[in-house]
Amino acid sequence: MRFHPLGSPTNRHPGMLPLPVSLILGSILSSVEASSGTWATLQLNVVPYLSENSYVPSTVPVLVGTPPQQMNLTVDLSSGTLATYSSDCILCAGSTMFDQSLSSTFKTNNTPWAASIPSFSGVDVSDTVGFGGLLSAANQPFVNILDGSNITFAEFVWNGHLGLFLNPLNTTAVAQHILTHLYESSSLLNPVVGMRFDPANPKLTIGALDPNDYEGTINWVPLNQTPDPKGDYFNTFSFDGVKGYDGQFVPYAGILSAALDSLSLSISLPSADTYFNNTNSTGPVPLPIGLIPDVLYEYNCSNSSVLTGSSGPPQSPYVALTATINGVDYPIDSTGNLLRPPSGAASEGYCPVGINNRTDTALPSIILGLPFLRSVYVAYRFPTEDCPGYYGFAFPSGANRTQSQISQTPTATPTNSAQCLSLATPTSTPVANVVLAQEALVSKGTYAVYGQGASQVPLTGVNDIPKMVWNWTALLV
Repeated sequence: MRFHPLGSPTNRHPGMLPLPVSLILGSILSSVEASSGTWATLQLNVVPYLSENSYVPSTVPVLVGTPPQQMNLTVDLSSGTLATYSSDCILCAGSTMFDQSLSSTFKTNNTPWAASIPSFSGVDVSDTVGFGGLLSAANQPFVNILDGSNITFAEFVWNGHLGLFLNPLNTTAVAQHILTHLYESSSLLNPVVGMRFDPANPKLTIGALDPNDYEGTINWVPLNQTPDPKGDYFNTFSFDGVKGYDGQFVPYAGILSAALDSLSLSISLPSADTYFNNTNSTGPVPLPIGLIPDVLYEYNCSNSSVLTGSSGPPQSPYVALTATINGVDYPIDSTGNLLRPPSGAASEGYCPVGINNRTDTALPSIILGLPFLRSVYVAYRFPTEDCPGYYGFAFPSGANRTQSQISQTPTATPTNSAQCLSLATPTSTPVANVVLAQEALVSKGTYAVYGQGASQVPLTGVNDIPKMVWNWTALLV
């Protein structure tokens, strides 16, 4: 296991060369408010399909500073670190950087970030941090990265880092987390986060679960409150297993556990060969299957439309994989998720498959990366005083799911459901108008442009320009 300053695992496959794909960028959406708290809806920025040729992180707009600056931070479900990239950061990846000079509430004593390494370092700072203009925490601690030259982090952390996991092994980090601060200030309607990573309607809700975002019953499972301190994931939970084309479990011995990883392009299994070498699991795919253990698994897709001039991800062959959690089967979408377009790493006429070996022997057994996250609705009930953390799973509304799939019933109900999982449903939708720092710098008036006739334009920073006062007496001497 390699060192990971952001507190999350490193056995990920972020991809290779950047691909100029169009992100589904959106502005901050509205929020819903109730008398006892508020919830905010944010647009997630995701790629239309996954590719081995690139890794483009899923990002979400976060407001930092006073007046606020919008940072599109990389969402990480297995870490709790909050970090921005400084405007003068060395080789930081992304397009939104934090300019501390624009914030009147920024504070720092220049204490080096404890997890810094020579090529990825920063300082501990604090400022107002918020979501959607309706949720904010004053004096929120975070890391301001000053050196982002580490090539690994440059690949999978863009603009900064929003960790959405409260690690039960680190009580100090839990106490300082922005979700904890929002909850303790009674800002939230509920202590929950809802997530859709699918490109059809990518969004993140903080403080409530939008019933329009999912179908069926939310399948709640408790997170492990005593994860292995030597493990590389701490957001672990009990996992039934994965099923193949024949609807049967792929035979993996022992009690299985899983973790969610929004920075991983793949589903990591204890032994991918066990799946790929069993035709009952793979189903009718063209043979031979390309097997390069621990590197790449690929299917013959020479007859797929993507190889005959069509754009977008290949439609065939079908990659059959289902994740089963607490008795409920969640099919993982093939097109655009598990089956990838041809890449430089694949053999000619072959398409990479987003399933690989879990090379680390530490728990958990299985890593559910972006192919899974883009196929389900995920809820996170973060831990509070008397309640542990839970993950909840459902089917995204509008997805291609049958009624029999949606109507599945979980095997078990968590013990503390009445106390911890009785959530309020939002009833109203107020709209917040957010004026960003960059917009506040633009003058309200317009000014003539020399040599452009009657053209009038607004200016940035015009109020900071000293007013010129002519001393006509001195000029006439």
